[in-house]
Amino acid sequence: MRVLCIMGVCYLAALVLLWAGRRGKISRKVAAVVSAVCLLAGSGALAAAVYPIGNSYGKTVNRLTDLSGNGAVVVPSPGSARTTAPLPDGAAQKSVPESGMAISAAAASGELPGPKDNRENVSVISSGTVHDKWIALTFDDGPYPPYTDRLLDVLKAKRIHATFFLVAEQAQQYPELVQRMTAEGHTVGLHAFRHRDFLKLTEEEKRKDLEQGKNLLRDITGKNPVYWRPPHGFRDFSVMETAAAQNLTVVNWSVIPRDWTGIDSQEIFRRVMDKADDGAIVLLHDGDSPGYKASRQATVDAVAPLIDSLREKGYHLVSLEEYVQAEKRPGQ
Repeated sequence: MRVLCIMGVCYLAALVLLWAGRRGKISRKVAAVVSAVCLLAGSGALAAAVYPIGNSYGKTVNRLTDLSGNGAVVVPSPGSARTTAPLPDGAAQKSVPESGMAISAAAASGELPGPKDNRENVSVISSGTVHDKWIALTFDDGPYPPYTDRLLDVLKAKRIHATFFLVAEQAQQYPELVQRMTAEGHTVGLHAFRHRDFLKLTEEEKRKDLEQGKNLLRDITGKNPVYWRPPHGFRDFSVMETAAAQNLTVVNWSVIPRDWTGIDSQEIFRRVMDKADDGAIVLLHDGDSPGYKASRQATVDAVAPLIDSLREKGYHLVSLEEYVQAEKRPGQ
């Protein structure tokens, strides 16, 4: 059911009740109280649809711990089989075989090993330690040169993976940037084919948008996107059902510095660091949909100091795929 229908029913019920009270069909006091409840219910239904955090209309990933996983970490090392370590009390325990100490030394500094193939199964931290502080940087509305290019340069230099929720129309214009994301180990998710409020679209428009977006990203990257972030984070029952029909996991966020509002890099940095915690998903923007006129340099400039400061606080920065891979046992 669409939230607009729920609102319409609630507001109509409120009007009918007020009319009935005025005509003496029911007590005016009862009419006023019940109509107020109906108005609040309709407004609440809308608020739940536009508020990015919560599961009022269906399962939404707001934090890394909302992602599927079974509590084991896979750690590949040169010349040895993969090993797994069970997680104590939900924390992410990492173990590296002795032959993999070169990998663990790099991981101890918070860095990941360099790109190898498309790096789909990278998940290493320091040897014999417990690492229970995870955080994901995610970027919306790209690709958008030159800012996406510069951001990828920063991520490569810092050797971390991020997640990009792409506008497929933009991806169609800049497929080389999407291919670079995949080659360098980042998670590519879908934002939309065209950036629009899905609460206002018809069922057919929603289905067509997601289908077109998925197909286009698959043609560029060679695989179907798994994750979808609704434009503005808006979703209702209908939106969630459409996403499920397309086999997409809906992902929003838990930290939002509002970097698109013209604030400088220092303010973006401060807002993220103030809210960052274990399992956080951070929403940033490398694009400017739908106009693609505003600069995203402030966001690019904020990313390197953010990575450094988060690492200093003991966070391991991961893409969504990397986090899920880190929780899978071999053979699953």
